[in-house]
Amino acid sequence: MERLNKQFNLAVSAARLGIWHINPLSKNLQYNDMLARIFGYESSLPMTYEQAIGQVTEEFRPIILADIERSIREGLDYDITYQQKRFNDNEIIWLRSLGRVTQDEKGELDNFSGIVMDITEAKKDDQRKNDFIAMVSHELKTPLTSLSGFLQVLEAKAKKGEDRLSQTILEKGRKQVSKMTTMINGFLNVSRLEAGKIHIDKHRFDMKDLVKEIEEETIPANTTHHIIFEPVLTTWVEGDRDKIGQVITNLISNALKYSAPDTTIRIACVAEEGCARVSVNDEGMGIAEKDLEKLFDRYYRVEGNNTAGISGFGIGLYLCSEIIQRHHGRIWVKSIPQKGSTFFFSIPVFKP
Repeated sequence: MERLNKQFNLAVSAARLGIWHINPLSKNLQYNDMLARIFGYESSLPMTYEQAIGQVTEEFRPIILADIERSIREGLDYDITYQQKRFNDNEIIWLRSLGRVTQDEKGELDNFSGIVMDITEAKKDDQRKNDFIAMVSHELKTPLTSLSGFLQVLEAKAKKGEDRLSQTILEKGRKQVSKMTTMINGFLNVSRLEAGKIHIDKHRFDMKDLVKEIEEETIPANTTHHIIFEPVLTTWVEGDRDKIGQVITNLISNALKYSAPDTTIRIACVAEEGCARVSVNDEGMGIAEKDLEKLFDRYYRVEGNNTAGISGFGIGLYLCSEIIQRHHGRIWVKSIPQKGSTFFFSIPVFKP
């Protein structure tokens, strides 16, 4: 056993993994030497839980506290990427932390344990890629805007001259340009989000009004599916109304894209356990269990015969996830292959 422990410690050290243990009740923190090194903690006194949380940057501190409490309360696995300041030099570093709650023989909370990794260099590589994507996307957007304008002029001329063939071809061309513009905007949004340039402008608003507004925009534009918006009660939240609206619209758009015509899509918003929970249910192709965990990863797309020919780069759900996380919320999905999927997200209700 002693030899196995030595081998384990050697592997952990080689992988530069910090290990932590938190008592769920007392919040007493225990950690290994590598974690202290990653954090830049050089004091002879033990680091406290409060000190560790205090080094997390202001943007991420409420998110990490909410995730820790949720993991302890609900027994969920913990996985978060965040920024914090090193103790010795105040350098901002990127960390990824994963953890799990364990129980004793009586089923009582026993420990909350996990690892932490310094991913600063990987984040810098990502930033360089995002800068390149942003530059290329911006350069492509300008000629596409001009091309769309030219196609609209030609389409108007064809309509005036009653040239139906040209009108149909030009209309299809304009729609393809619009699709490309949407994709490019998605890439730009990802690069802006990861550079911290997308601002979350929080105000108090009623989810009932927002859902009604989306219903009034969605129903007239739909010609293929049966879309049902369930009645919503007054539910006040504090957040970025436009961004939350984008999340709901994106989930509805995906439901339309991945389900057959004449099937039903249901949208609901209910208040439960101190949160506003939105759900979008479809009767589409469903998602295999192996894809569920990666579904909200950047650029991840479900591959298969059913999805062939469906456009997209795996950006929409990633953006949705990031927006909801910035509202201290949660986003998840339940799905049965060939039966359909239900996407959920919840954000805290407004507390005066």
